[in-house]
Amino acid sequence: MNIIARAAIRHTRSITSAYRFSVASESTSATGAGSAEGAGTNATDTPAEKDPLVVKDEEIALLKEQVEQQVKQVGEMKDRYLRALADGENTRNRARKELEDSKLFSIQSFAKDLLQVSDVLEKALESVPQDQVSSSPALGNLYEGVSLTYNNLQQVFNRHQLTKIVPLNEKFDPVYHEAMFQVPDPSKEPGTVMDVIQSGYVLGTRSIRPAKVGVVQDR
Repeated sequence: MNIIARAAIRHTRSITSAYRFSVASESTSATGAGSAEGAGTNATDTPAEKDPLVVKDEEIALLKEQVEQQVKQVGEMKDRYLRALADGENTRNRARKELEDSKLFSIQSFAKDLLQVSDVLEKALESVPQDQVSSSPALGNLYEGVSLTYNNLQQVFNRHQLTKIVPLNEKFDPVYHEAMFQVPDPSKEPGTVMDVIQSGYVLGTRSIRPAKVGVVQDR
């Protein structure tokens, strides 16, 4: 009885060992397969990383484009700034010129009226013979007084940029001269002022009374 029992126990132990080995083998195979499958899944699901050099080039290109845009904007702003400065300077110059002209030409009407006084004094001096001035003390004193008045008036004119023009032997200029007659003269160029009937006056650069002249006729 003991021999049979022992044999049965040994047989049972052999079957149990074989079963455990089989289960262990299956577990190991399943684990390996799962690991392989997991590795395959991770290899498939993980995206490929970009080349850092390619990324760097893209960033440099983007920064370069931004810098070019900013440089262009700065250039445009500088151009607008310079234009604004030029416009401002032109405006100031025009305002200054208009102010100076307004000050200068505000006396134009008054100056034109004084020209008649100057003409009278000039004619008075021209009408007195020089031999009588020296022979008559009274006439000489009167002549001297009129001469001083005329000279002082011309000095006042000069201080206010009112200039007398006597264009004898000058080229005729319709802006400053008024032709009263023409005379043929082969010795002079046509269009030359050969006689001045009445002197002219210029206020600044503006003619307020053209000189009345005689001009050499064209051949």
